[in-house]
Amino acid sequence: MRGGMIKGLITGALVGSAAATVFGIMNWRTERKWYQQAQRISNKMVRRADDLFGR
Repeated sequence: MRGGMIKGLITGALVGSAAATVFGIMNWRTERKWYQQAQRISNKMVRRADDLFGR
C-alpha cells in the first residue's frame, strides 16, 4: 500500500513539473512574440518620423 502511494506521489510530482515546464516555455514564447511585435511597430514609427522630418 505504501509503495503504491509513494509511486503515485513521485508520478504526480513528475507530471506536475513537466506541465509547469511546458507552461513556462509557452509563456516565454508568447512574451517573446509580443516583444518582437512591439519592436516592429516601434521601428515602423521611427521610420515614418524620419520620413516626415527628412532625416
